[in-house]
Amino acid sequence: MYNPQLETFIRVADAGSFNKAAEQAFITPTAVIKQMNLLEAELGVQLFERTHRGLSLTKAGSSLYQDTKYIIQYCRDSVTRAKNAMQEKADVIRIGTSPMTPAQVLVEL
Repeated sequence: MYNPQLETFIRVADAGSFNKAAEQAFITPTAVIKQMNLLEAELGVQLFERTHRGLSLTKAGSSLYQDTKYIIQYCRDSVTRAKNAMQEKADVIRIGTSPMTPAQVLVEL
């Protein structure tokens, strides 16, 4: 649905560190760095200010951060709506009854 590097981007921005983001994603820090470098290259913008103290978002990174959160949530909501639409088409009626209650009418139906 969307570029999975965006989830890594969010994780890195929230953690403020490639290493912390890698731990959260259960991947290596090198893999996280490569994903972020590829994302920056694809977009043609620098997303992070890299210093010896850690990472901070650039103006472009801050803008993308807000939009990315919206994109990811919108995609999840779209999938949920699609699944709900499929369930609406099913012509199934479920009726529950208890063994304690006479259900002879339902059995005959």
